[in-house]
Amino acid sequence: MSLVRSMALGSAIAALGMAEVAAAQGHVCLSEREVTSLVTYALPVVMDSTMKTCRPQLSPQGWFATQGPGLVQRYATRKTAAWPEARAALIKLGGNDDKLKSLVSTLSDEALQPFAEGMVSAVVTKGIKPGQCKAIERATRLLSPLPPENTAELVTFMLVLADKPQVRSAVGASKSSDLPICPAA
Repeated sequence: MSLVRSMALGSAIAALGMAEVAAAQGHVCLSEREVTSLVTYALPVVMDSTMKTCRPQLSPQGWFATQGPGLVQRYATRKTAAWPEARAALIKLGGNDDKLKSLVSTLSDEALQPFAEGMVSAVVTKGIKPGQCKAIERATRLLSPLPPENTAELVTFMLVLADKPQVRSAVGASKSSDLPICPAA
């Protein structure tokens, strides 16, 4: 898996938390707008968790150490506006599991947000290999001039490209999609 795809996929799956459950159920998909809302909501947590995970691998005078916290703050300003649609997408990811959907829909924002953010942090921390940290820092630095909304749209665009189902693998078996993104209308 390429670094860009790993970063994009990690961002979205972390935001979704329940994407694998929904994909397994097969009937739920998210629109690009819903994915963008989830990515927008999750990006500050993804960035912060990445910086903490990579801190031992990177220079204390490097880009993450000196510029990263400001970038996290800049992205965090968009979280509140993205939350209502991100929340609806999380509930939608309950799929056909009515109990899960009911549980998630009854949680208050104060309960659901820390849960979603904890999932984001755990997925990011688990998914980053020490050897990836320099490349992730560089990619983040290169994306940093973009406005937060453009970065979220770009990540969504990369996810849509990465999510295209492959017709057949080398052994002839069909591959399923990594993320439940609806086909474009």
